Amino acid sequence: MTKSESDRIEELKREIEALKSDLSKLTQTLGKIGEEKIKSSAEEIKEQILSQIPKEQLKQLEEAKEKGEEVLETLKEQQQKHPAGTLLVAAGIGFLLGRVLGGKS
Repeated sequence: MTKSESDRIEELKREIEALKSDLSKLTQTLGKIGEEKIKSSAEEIKEQILSQIPKEQLKQLEEAKEKGEEVLETLKEQQQKHPAGTLLVAAGIGFLLGRVLGGKS
């Protein structure tokens, strides 16, 4: 192999490495574009759904969400203050639901 052939082979190797790098960057960019499109589409769908719900119902839904969060926070506080009592109440509720839903025993 002559020196010019060897130089040409080395140049081709560098070009192939550059192409690999460019392809990797392109793949990452396409992935990011895809993620952005999905997020954008999800937001559009959410907006379309919300625009079809009457404002009064949206208000009631938001109020119910806030109440639910308050109840959840209160339950967490009670569970931290009285873990044994919380466990007993949960067991009692489970027992009663089992009796009611389980039918005759």
